[in-house]
Amino acid sequence: MTTAEVTTTAAPRTVGDAPAGPETVLDVAVAIDLIAIGLSGGAALVDAVAAVAEVSGPVIGSHLRQVVAALRWGVLGAAAWADLPEVWQRAAAALVLAEEAGVPPRDLLHDAADALRADEAARQEAAAARLGVALVIPLGLFFLPAFGLLAVVPVIAALARDVLSGVT
Repeated sequence: MTTAEVTTTAAPRTVGDAPAGPETVLDVAVAIDLIAIGLSGGAALVDAVAAVAEVSGPVIGSHLRQVVAALRWGVLGAAAWADLPEVWQRAAAALVLAEEAGVPPRDLLHDAADALRADEAARQEAAAARLGVALVIPLGLFFLPAFGLLAVVPVIAALARDVLSGVT
């Protein structure tokens, strides 16, 4: 799923600012999926992360190049991901868990990416709900009084005129 496929009223949360434009949490999820695909294809972790860094946007690429440098310097586990924004911590936890359990990290990384997508979808749904509530305020403040002045008051005035003209 790419950012273009997300059609909600809330803007996607950005990972960071870059001259080419912000990258979203959904882009991080795609990058995590790509790392998982690289690992399932037999690439070493450092090679898979480096390959994804090359094809990612400027912010995500920078984050992943930082991880590649740490891994090449011998930093292991979550420590290689420690200086990255919180959005990457699920990927780090998945890799640490896979290493400790001795299982391939592919499924754990896909689960981490899916969890990021689900969290972002929930955040966007909550933002859309807040927007719906916020849109009621102008309705109450402007449209209802205008309706009263343009529709109800003339009807009451016409009825009052008819009633009062019939009394005299």
